[in-house]
Amino acid sequence: MEPLLVERLERRPMSRADFDRLPEKVRAEYVDGIALVSPPARGEHNHVGVNLVVVLRQAFPDAFLTYERGLELPTGSLRVPDVALQVERDDEWWSPAVPVLVVEILSRWTRDEDLFRKTDDYRRSGIAHYWIVDRAAHTLTVLVNAGEHWDIGLSLTDDDPTGSVEVADLGSVELDLTALLA
Repeated sequence: MEPLLVERLERRPMSRADFDRLPEKVRAEYVDGIALVSPPARGEHNHVGVNLVVVLRQAFPDAFLTYERGLELPTGSLRVPDVALQVERDDEWWSPAVPVLVVEILSRWTRDEDLFRKTDDYRRSGIAHYWIVDRAAHTLTVLVNAGEHWDIGLSLTDDDPTGSVEVADLGSVELDLTALLA
């Protein structure tokens, strides 16, 4: 098999068995017989992710919070959100526990995947909240699963950078877009 270190998102058809044999260092997701191989996130992307983890950890200290951890969704897809908040703990490589909340921080290589394909995958899997951070536009959009569609639960911008959101039955969290992007 050819190397899978890439500089941008690449779609590579392969079997699940071949996907499972990929080296651990390869960052990839698996959807409908396609490996979605992407480069590691850049520094500012990671910085925002760590800021979110800190805010979520403070708000929900008993939740199981993970960063770039694999999820095996009920749709059959294997996804790696930037941040996931789970109620159930497990130590599986691909966690079968459906998270309450996932966060994707958009990058130029994964933007379409995060905004379109993952949105449907996460909704159909029963994930209650999908947060999308767009560093370029300086926005954070909180989507709330309404079954057949997503409702917008909160939208933060430079003009309106703070707000609070209820996260399922866990309680609420105060968000400050300026601090998250700092």
